[in-house]
Amino acid sequence: MGERVVTVIENHPSCPLDLLEQSMAMVSLEVVRPYYGDTLPTSDDVRGGLIVLGGYQSAISDDDCPWLPKVRALLRDCVDASIPTLGICLGAQLLALACGGSVSIDAEAGLEGGVAEIRWLPEANRDELFGRISVCCNPMRSPSMHFDVVETLPAGATLLGSSAMYPNQIFRIGHRAWGLQCHPEASFGTFRAWATDAATQESMSPSSFLRAYQDREPEIVATAQMVGRSFARIVAGSRH
Repeated sequence: MGERVVTVIENHPSCPLDLLEQSMAMVSLEVVRPYYGDTLPTSDDVRGGLIVLGGYQSAISDDDCPWLPKVRALLRDCVDASIPTLGICLGAQLLALACGGSVSIDAEAGLEGGVAEIRWLPEANRDELFGRISVCCNPMRSPSMHFDVVETLPAGATLLGSSAMYPNQIFRIGHRAWGLQCHPEASFGTFRAWATDAATQESMSPSSFLRAYQDREPEIVATAQMVGRSFARIVAGSRH
């Protein structure tokens, strides 16, 4: 079978793997930074699993970020090959687009910032990645900072969790590809930078966002550890 390696596509330096890295010790991590000129892998190069992280760009910013079409193609190929795949925020939007869904840029409801409360649907109880988490954490509280959203899920996708503001928060495509609109990976330091930038765009103070995170920080960190360990176990047990 060989060493289990999770390929991590980092789309922007402000959006690292962060808290998830600490909980994935059972697998190796290979971070690819296309904004620095790193070559994107093909699905044949992925030796275990794939994570596609967030970023300030939109899922259709192909002119500014010419690697995005290749990321979408990689996601589609990994879904087809049943490679364990996780898309976070921008990564979830790219996953949805790659598989036939749609994304709303600057969605009408506006910024979802702070800590989102994600309520699980019954389908989550049987999910390989989120089954245990959905039982112990309902609602699951996770950092959130986004203007764009997954508008419609691809045909055949399974919705697992929703927030009051945006329903398509957590979903699964096929058997082993998951999209998360929220940011379970974000540490307070990372989140603070996002909150400050988003608040500036909205001409508001970031204090309410930061306070929401700090009030729930132990819970947020524990949830990140559960997500990271669960995904790492799936990769470690995968036959791919």
